[in-house]
Amino acid sequence: MNKQYPKPAVGCFILNAKKEILLVKSYKWPGIWVVMGGHIELGETIAQTAVREVKEEVGLTVRFDHVIEVIEFVYDPAFHDHKHFVGIQSLCHLVGDDTPHLDHDEIQEAHWFPLIEAVKMDGVLPVTQNTIRKILNEK
Repeated sequence: MNKQYPKPAVGCFILNAKKEILLVKSYKWPGIWVVMGGHIELGETIAQTAVREVKEEVGLTVRFDHVIEVIEFVYDPAFHDHKHFVGIQSLCHLVGDDTPHLDHDEIQEAHWFPLIEAVKMDGVLPVTQNTIRKILNEK
């Protein structure tokens, strides 16, 4: 029997010292601001996945803080792929330089936005804005 299971992924909400969040435009979500992230590799922790994905996609060093929330899309037509997606939204803090060095195979653009601006601006994926609201409510 060939069973299929969801592949959990980690979304990385990165804050710098100025309380700005790094949002990116990726080829998976054209024209929409999102956070970077990726699937957990076998034997890897959530924290390790977050640190690795950020380094791979934008060349930054971060410290994992905590899981903000878990989100789920079950064959949602708004999602970029027809699958059961489980996302572990994580808060990370920038360590060192805040200049992104993009992996242009995955990321088109990256920009730091004040949290309060990112939660209200057009062109941000709604689920991303929902998680940003939770970050603001934690403060």
